[in-house]
Amino acid sequence: MLLVMLETKRENVLLFATISVVFAVGVFVLWGPAFRQKRRSQVLGLVNLGYTCFLNTLLQALASCPVVMDWLSTHQSSTKGSSLTASLWNTLQVLNGTEGSEDPYTPSKLIQSLMAQGWVISPGEQDAHELFHVIATTLEEEMQQALPKVCSLSDVEDGPREIQSDTVQLRNSGIHLRSTVHSLETSSWWKEAKLKGPLPFQGLSTSQLQCTSCNCKSVLHYSTFYSLSLTLPPRLSLPGTVDGFYTLQELIGHYVASRVVNNVACGGCGCRDTDQMKSLSFGKLPACLCIHIARTIWEGKPLKRDDRVTFPEILVMDPYMYNHIQQKQLTVSELSVGQQSFTNGLIELPSMRKRFKYLYQLTAVVVHKGGLIYGHFVTYRRGAGSYYNSWYYTSDAEVREVTLHEVMQASAYMLFYTKLASSASPHNIN
Repeated sequence: MLLVMLETKRENVLLFATISVVFAVGVFVLWGPAFRQKRRSQVLGLVNLGYTCFLNTLLQALASCPVVMDWLSTHQSSTKGSSLTASLWNTLQVLNGTEGSEDPYTPSKLIQSLMAQGWVISPGEQDAHELFHVIATTLEEEMQQALPKVCSLSDVEDGPREIQSDTVQLRNSGIHLRSTVHSLETSSWWKEAKLKGPLPFQGLSTSQLQCTSCNCKSVLHYSTFYSLSLTLPPRLSLPGTVDGFYTLQELIGHYVASRVVNNVACGGCGCRDTDQMKSLSFGKLPACLCIHIARTIWEGKPLKRDDRVTFPEILVMDPYMYNHIQQKQLTVSELSVGQQSFTNGLIELPSMRKRFKYLYQLTAVVVHKGGLIYGHFVTYRRGAGSYYNSWYYTSDAEVREVTLHEVMQASAYMLFYTKLASSASPHNIN
């Protein structure tokens, strides 16, 4: 009798446990996290792990750039599995729907890779533009570590370079050596370095001084950049500006505008305190052009400026290139094209390609909502694959399709442009 009672009690306990498990699963399905499976090539959202919108917004922007995806695909196999290059590649593939994953996705492995590289992500509000440079710096370091070890000067002396005094700069590798090179021979190190290529964000800006007294010009200096940080100047400093807003082309024009530099020694006329004009331009533009609009100013205290900046879908960069400026190849009418905003997606690209060499197509817009201390980052981005011509609004886990018109009305904090290839299709890039 006792044995029967014990057996009955055990069955009741098992039945109760089974019912409890079923009930818990039902509650999780109905009211738990809204994880779902997305179809391939559709954009996935990202879980906010606590003030990580700055990370999520940048990942969405990078995932929208085909040249970034191509570069990561080429380099991720030559790095360790725990490297930032590999983890970033895997994360961006998931966001683009090319890897099966739950939606929204948790980028925990990417955060672990950043921490493994010594980067500390402090709790609280962070800046997406600062994180962009952290990622770019880390990717470059990993790329350099993946190259064969340099044992002698003969390993690296072949290839394009600039010589000033006794400094040799290898353009594509970013390595500086103190030596004088007289003879060049092909090396396996240089071939591999050239094959890997620079980061897709890496470009070269140029600067040069010209004496106002004797017109003597200094040596042309090159500087590497990963993003263009454009300031919002006072309205009066930009003649002809349309009232109420700036254009992106005006800000770039202000960035490269000549400036007077005082008390500079001139090697031409020998004067020690001459006034010289400093001119800026671009010697080489990256495949993925990242533009940062600096909206923080100082007026007794830090303030955020919310001035509207209009930007084009197709950006013409020819007017700002060093070679074009020197050769004066652009007419007044051609320069004015750089001020236009092409937003209908059906612009006359074939005719533009005949006139311009540096055409860039918009792929992502990062927006910061809120004030200087507290706020939220969101991204407007293109889709991937067959969805490339579609635009999406992403805010952490939220993803919805939007029109191009809504994208062009956004208050941009960062803009990502991809260099157009020579083919006629706008979304074919090199």
